[in-house]
Amino acid sequence: MNIYKKNGDIFISNHKFKLDEATEKDLKNAEHIYLLKKSGTSCRFRQVVNSLTQIEDRETLNYIIKKEGSSVDDLINGGKLSYINTSFEEWEEMYKVNPLKKKYKVTVAGLGDVGGTLSIGLRLLGYDVISEIGVFDLDENKIKRWEYELNQINYPNNTSLPKVKPVSFDEVFDCDVFIFCITRQVPDVSIQDVDVRIVQYKSNAEIISMYVDAAKKAKYKGYFFVVSDPVDHLCKRAYFELNKDYIFPADNVKGFGLGVMYARSLYYAQNMNIGYFKDKGRTFGPHGKDLIVADNIEDYNHELSLKLTELTTNANIEVRKTGFKPYIAPALSSGALSILSCLKGEWHYSTVSIENAFLGIKNRITEYGVEIETYKNLDERLFERIKKSYERLVEFDV
Repeated sequence: MNIYKKNGDIFISNHKFKLDEATEKDLKNAEHIYLLKKSGTSCRFRQVVNSLTQIEDRETLNYIIKKEGSSVDDLINGGKLSYINTSFEEWEEMYKVNPLKKKYKVTVAGLGDVGGTLSIGLRLLGYDVISEIGVFDLDENKIKRWEYELNQINYPNNTSLPKVKPVSFDEVFDCDVFIFCITRQVPDVSIQDVDVRIVQYKSNAEIISMYVDAAKKAKYKGYFFVVSDPVDHLCKRAYFELNKDYIFPADNVKGFGLGVMYARSLYYAQNMNIGYFKDKGRTFGPHGKDLIVADNIEDYNHELSLKLTELTTNANIEVRKTGFKPYIAPALSSGALSILSCLKGEWHYSTVSIENAFLGIKNRITEYGVEIETYKNLDERLFERIKKSYERLVEFDV
């Protein structure tokens, strides 16, 4: 392993670069970057390394397994090691951009049930991390309505809330964070025996492609967040479309659908008096039928986890049986609350790209890139469940 220093930054790499060599003394308190030229179809730019599997040349699901046993373990465990993907021609310039900001300019595209409710959450709770919320919809009256309504929400103590601004289609990517909440048609509540999320894919994929074209035209470099169903598949579609005659890092595409699945599984776990679930329980995979719920990431109970998975997966249908569309909890748990946690650099549930798929998992954004939660001694049955779900995401043809 070679150690180099450039412009005050320390680099550790198996590759040889024309950089000035650093001393061991320089290395001790410095940021440690592993320069890695990635192969394969994924194009994540930077990532915190918390397992040796994550500095392998090719991305695999083993990324989530905590692997130790080398001279760089102290750097990994101390949170001081990350990698930069040098397959990006502009990697040195990209490296200078901090993935986190103090405040973000946000655009919400699509002001239906989900987009409107999500915007309420951002307005009420995003005052410490959001500077402005742009709202857009093809229906001009919806834009006017939500600009009026949202700007008239205020705390009695006059807490300064983010300003809400109407934007045109040509302005939707004048932001740091674009949030896609557009759905062409939500299946009627009478449809209860199919995964309605997958039913929505074809029409929503056509719409998201239009916005991808607009993003490329605007030379957009910010975050592209997907909330519309099916989020995992639409992320994959958006990413591949974004990288046709354009370069857009997979780090900046994230889907927000797993937050509500965790919240629903917590709801059922509490009803079953599973007190440890709040700390030890986890959810993985897509916002849909291939969801995985684990009752305890450290002491896994297979049968109980399958039961929680079944209840959580069908929660969507249970709400529809009441005659209402289930959008409030998704808009807030998956949408507003998870997005705000993400932008603050906190642990949350959203998708991360692993090779040829976007997998829902607990993660956070740091100044050194995305950090994926990893697991030691992961139960083989649980890993196989996650693997099968991941493989179906890989196989899905966008």
